[in-house]
Amino acid sequence: MPDLTESELIERLCRTFNTRFSGNRNAMQSLAETIENSEMLHPGLRGLGGKAFLASFKDRMNVWQPEEIRVLVIDMLVSLMKEKVTTDSSKRELTAEIDGYLLPIKFW
Repeated sequence: MPDLTESELIERLCRTFNTRFSGNRNAMQSLAETIENSEMLHPGLRGLGGKAFLASFKDRMNVWQPEEIRVLVIDMLVSLMKEKVTTDSSKRELTAEIDGYLLPIKFW
């Protein structure tokens, strides 16, 4: 697979999340599966367990409103990009780009 640009990687991660979430309506499971199934997209994602990565956010998991869950998912994807992909983009730039690709979280 050719090297992806940062924007292409973000788009792929968000599309994968959107697809998984639309199928099961479980945001955290969808994000864990997205991370696990995207390990070939970037060397920083290889061997990274989705559930293990999400465990670092366990203190923020007590959210129930769709918009709060969406903010949490965006924060997790920003963290993934900053910590594992090691981008030079600011958190604000990453948040805006991810926000643009991520579909609204709706449970019904």
